[in-house]
Amino acid sequence: MKKSVFSLPLWFVTSLLLMVSCEILPDNDEPQEEESVSTLYVKFINETASEYTITNIQIRPRGSAQISTEPTEPWSGNILPENTRIEPGNHVFFELEIPNLHWSQYRLLVDDGTGTIIVVGENSDLPITHWGSDDRTVGVTLKYDEYAKTILVSGWSDFAGID
Repeated sequence: MKKSVFSLPLWFVTSLLLMVSCEILPDNDEPQEEESVSTLYVKFINETASEYTITNIQIRPRGSAQISTEPTEPWSGNILPENTRIEPGNHVFFELEIPNLHWSQYRLLVDDGTGTIIVVGENSDLPITHWGSDDRTVGVTLKYDEYAKTILVSGWSDFAGID
């Protein structure tokens, strides 16, 4: 059997290319996950058609925007600056720490018109999503539901960018 003069150099070059293309792992031999804690800049609008003033916004993380999960954390305190109220037709800006491609659920507390502060839509899963941009416009319309005898979110929006 005749051996080729090129077989040894070809083997060496192939081995060298394989070693160079391998991923070099840190000392613990485990791939490192990228930590993605991003700040989301939010414009929150109480739409003109709303009938109530927002006095509090509370949030809780819900995880990846691609997976539906049950909440595991309690509601936050009010994320609005002290003494801030959002009248119908007005808006506020604030920042949230929501990792990119994740979402948080929010709920609203409003002045019911008599000075009493109540939670709106106790079972609502209203989203603030960090997806597509580091800026977000979120809007709600709050109405009194005659049939349910309560204040409900009659419309909402959540989209990338500042409108």
